[in-house]
Amino acid sequence: MKRIFSLLLLCIIGSWLYAATTVRVAVLLPLKEHSARATTFVEFYRGLLMAVEQVKREGTSVDVYALDCGTTETSLQQTLANEQLTTMDFIFGPADAVQVPSLAEYCRRHEVRLVLPFNVPCPQVYGNPWIYQVGVAQELLYPGISSLIMKDLENSNFVFYRTGESDERAQNFANHLSQVLKLRNMQTTSLAAGGDEFAYDRAFNQFRQNVVISDSRSMSSLAQMISGIKSFQARYPQYKIVLLGYPEWITYAPTMIRDYYQFDTRVYSPYYRNPLSGRVVKFEQQYRANYGQASRVSYPRAEHLGYDLGYYFMHGLAKLGRENFDSMQGTLEQQPLQHYFFFQRAGENAGYVNVNVQLVHYNSNNTIQLVR
Repeated sequence: MKRIFSLLLLCIIGSWLYAATTVRVAVLLPLKEHSARATTFVEFYRGLLMAVEQVKREGTSVDVYALDCGTTETSLQQTLANEQLTTMDFIFGPADAVQVPSLAEYCRRHEVRLVLPFNVPCPQVYGNPWIYQVGVAQELLYPGISSLIMKDLENSNFVFYRTGESDERAQNFANHLSQVLKLRNMQTTSLAAGGDEFAYDRAFNQFRQNVVISDSRSMSSLAQMISGIKSFQARYPQYKIVLLGYPEWITYAPTMIRDYYQFDTRVYSPYYRNPLSGRVVKFEQQYRANYGQASRVSYPRAEHLGYDLGYYFMHGLAKLGRENFDSMQGTLEQQPLQHYFFFQRAGENAGYVNVNVQLVHYNSNNTIQLVR
């Protein structure tokens, strides 16, 4: 922690060739908090500092201010008494919902872009054009996810696997997708967990690719579903069967990867860290060298988010300038480590929400690619 705070206040690098002379960034998080989540905030900040170093190598000057804003409205107000914050291009934070309204209003008043890195509720985004919300409710991503699925898996037979489990989030998505597919006149069927051979035969189509979507995200239901499909396919190998799953399935990959490859699996997710990527490996080696510890296993990884988000905003502002920054879409020039961003206005005179979606495709040839 001492190493982090020795780096907190200022990183200044010479600047040339870019539209913004100096990019000024503040990080407002409870960095001094002693809790499990505090590790995530420190990792995020470390990743952002590594993005600063990359922007430095590209020739841009960056000033970084990191301030502990605590977790309450009172502690935030004490932090906002620092007048230097009025001159920032970006403020990254906060982590607590109670601090969002005041900080959002502060950024509106001083025309500072507020970037919310974590999944903090922010109804203010619908009336404040200075807000960028990274993590949004899953329901906002449904249209983009459905569109990707229909494009990537067109002319398939979609089989909805009913587990009998209580998983509202998964069931909401399955119901949404089912309705969209029916509106598009695409073929859909249903299969109950524990069904016999005839149930599988009725649900599957031997002349089309069969895409199986469960109404549960749990690993136990996934394992049960795969076991039943394997038994059926062992007797009827002519059936082409593909799995379609949830972001949580990424966390099961170390155990289930062979099955994912076997069934040409797609997983929708707003993020993906490819452990086979040379850039990811190099970043994690540098992270260990910088901070004396390995990148912690988490989903998503906070330092990767800090790097991707920091680079997106700092490089974007440096290249496009303050006046043109809001026209930027997608990550500029450099493939991200874990997160793509596609910010879309949430309404007239509103802020921006990240509606990027993708399918992580575990190919049957034992490779992994992103479908966007």
